[in-house]
Amino acid sequence: MRRQSLAPDLLRPRLRHVSWIGGGRGAGKSTIARRLAADHAFRLYSCDADLSAHVARSNPSDHPLLHAFLAMDMDDRWVNRQPSVMLKTFPGFQGEGFDLIVEDLLALPEEPPILAEGFRLLPRLVPPLLSRAN
Repeated sequence: MRRQSLAPDLLRPRLRHVSWIGGGRGAGKSTIARRLAADHAFRLYSCDADLSAHVARSNPSDHPLLHAFLAMDMDDRWVNRQPSVMLKTFPGFQGEGFDLIVEDLLALPEEPPILAEGFRLLPRLVPPLLSRAN
């Protein structure tokens, strides 16, 4: 079944209770997010921790890069391809699966507020969903 994507204008008010922390692997996102969640009573949502669940509910027509990546052996993923090809076809760098993160966030209660963190929260994907820029 093909997912229907909602327009940012429709998503923005439904995600107003979500704060976002994105960045590269090893940057300290999870550590900071855990501290902020504990100090400010946020529900912590780690999109990277939910990757397995996202894979399980995705399908090749909606997420072709992800399914192609999963079909490769480790050498084909990391050794036999040029870095430029890896960048163009790596699902996380291309934003594939962000719809699954948004689905998860929409399914959570609005209270307590949510702090979403993860590598897949790309700078080009999150800003259209922000009700305020700070």
